[in-house]
Amino acid sequence: MKRRCFCIVDTIFFSMCYGMRYVKIYRLPSRSFAMLRKFKIQHRLIGTFLIVSVIPIIFLGFYAYKLYSQSISDKLFASTYQAITLVNKNLLTELQSYQFLNGSISTNEFVQANLANKRDQHLVPSTSKEAAMDAIFRTTFPSHVVTVSILNTDHTPFYELGYETINKRDIEKAIADVDANAPYDGLTYVRTTRAYETIAVGRRIHAEHDSSEQIGYAFVYVSTDLFSKNILSSVDLGEGSQLLIMGRDGTIFSSSDKETALGEPYRDPALLSMLRQAQQNNRSSFSGTVNNANQQVSYIYNEQIGWYLISLIPYSYINSEISQITLSIFFIVILIVIICIIIIYFMNNSIVKPIKGIIAYTNQISNREFSNRIQDDNDDEMSVLSRKINSMVSEIESLMDAQKLNDKRKRELELQMLQSQINPHFLFNTLNTLRWLAVINHVPVLNSGISSLSELLRSTILDHNEEITLDQELQNLAHYFEIQNIRYANRFQVSYDINDELRSVFIPKFILQPVAENAIIHGISENGKSIDIRIRVQQAAEQLHIEIADNGKGFDMKLQRASEHRDKLSGIGIHNVNERIRLHYGEPYGLFISSEVGEGTRCIIIIPIQKSVGG
Repeated sequence: MKRRCFCIVDTIFFSMCYGMRYVKIYRLPSRSFAMLRKFKIQHRLIGTFLIVSVIPIIFLGFYAYKLYSQSISDKLFASTYQAITLVNKNLLTELQSYQFLNGSISTNEFVQANLANKRDQHLVPSTSKEAAMDAIFRTTFPSHVVTVSILNTDHTPFYELGYETINKRDIEKAIADVDANAPYDGLTYVRTTRAYETIAVGRRIHAEHDSSEQIGYAFVYVSTDLFSKNILSSVDLGEGSQLLIMGRDGTIFSSSDKETALGEPYRDPALLSMLRQAQQNNRSSFSGTVNNANQQVSYIYNEQIGWYLISLIPYSYINSEISQITLSIFFIVILIVIICIIIIYFMNNSIVKPIKGIIAYTNQISNREFSNRIQDDNDDEMSVLSRKINSMVSEIESLMDAQKLNDKRKRELELQMLQSQINPHFLFNTLNTLRWLAVINHVPVLNSGISSLSELLRSTILDHNEEITLDQELQNLAHYFEIQNIRYANRFQVSYDINDELRSVFIPKFILQPVAENAIIHGISENGKSIDIRIRVQQAAEQLHIEIADNGKGFDMKLQRASEHRDKLSGIGIHNVNERIRLHYGEPYGLFISSEVGEGTRCIIIIPIQKSVGG
């Protein structure tokens, strides 16, 4: 940005100094930082502050959050596994009493004798049967037993005791599970005929004298309340957490969640797949998506009874446990970031705002606005640069004022030289004599030409005013066209479209003749074809628009710029007209030319409307 400031000032300064031909350029070292200097200083400063302060703080806060979260998760995993280990121990302890009851039934002499002889239960005296069963149940009969059933090997009932009836299909299912899990006890979810939910704890009954001989089955149907209400519900793993007892085939035996259907596969089949995968990898805990939620899963698998004890803890609960510390870390990080942003804002403004002010000021200088100055009373480098620029602008303004005075004096001298070259009285007397000779000799063309030349020179020599009315300038232009028509044998016609209210407006003298000459020179072609020249004067807001257009041959704008200095009338050419207007009225005004080969040329002079000289 500094380079830009110096370039603008140097361009203006050296354009005002005539003697300067060579300028020494001081190049700022930039090769090592070429990539960085492609970005604005403001962006570089903000980027630097972000890299050295905000980003590290955010990173440290995130790291602390992850470290604490991992620590909490690990501790939660450990405590959860300890909890389900204790639950599993309680479950096995409870099951042992029902397994012991099955064992008592299987080894009872009465049961052994009758099942071994395959006697029909109807042939066994009921009193003997009741007496034998009472002897067993007096020893052990757990509170959650719903029904006790003893079957022959052909699945016919030998003995039943209880207040619930089991249908044949569920009995067959329980027998199949016992056979599949042999020699261990089998567990099967069974719903009674009255829809009472139970778990059938069953085993094969073998003959005492020959353990390889199976003589029947013993089943103890236990209420699921034993597991869901007495054991699983006593453990609280957190909001949204679940404890499940699942068979090896995915059937749910019990659940702490009342909405989980018992006796059916778990509602998310992916859970069983993940459990089997974890078993293969010897992992007792893992994370996974269960029921469309990310959850921590811990489990214990009982090989003998063939079930999984599973805990499901949603990560939403785990995260809530660490939300307080996370919130604290978040607010601390946000507070530090806000402080850093405030520091960045003030530091950035202390550097960038002065630079932007200098750039805005140099833009004013490039637009030739030298009346303002930079106000910066501080002691840093930007203040020094501002004061140096102010000093340079003051010098430039002085040089430009001197240049304007020189230009004005030069124009005055040029006009004086033109006026002093010929004795006016002698010239006009001579022209008048020639005009009368043309009249006497009946040469009207010569008469007209001499009259026009006389009037044109009269305006040039005798009228010393730099500004004349539009009407006077148009009269001079008419005389000029009269002279040129003689030269070009009437090969152009002139038409006027003038707003009469504008004829009294003052304009610089001799600004239309060079433009008219341009229309003739670049309009008339070698083939002798006539052209039309149109003069149009209109008002646009507070501006005067004078248009001189022709339908001639036109010219190439690029080629014409190279020879512009050769098109002159009395030393005042097209280029001079534009320069005079801009020196007189300022940059927005001037002469604007457009032309195309074969289409003609259009010249527009734009100046402010003046009702009086210098006004």
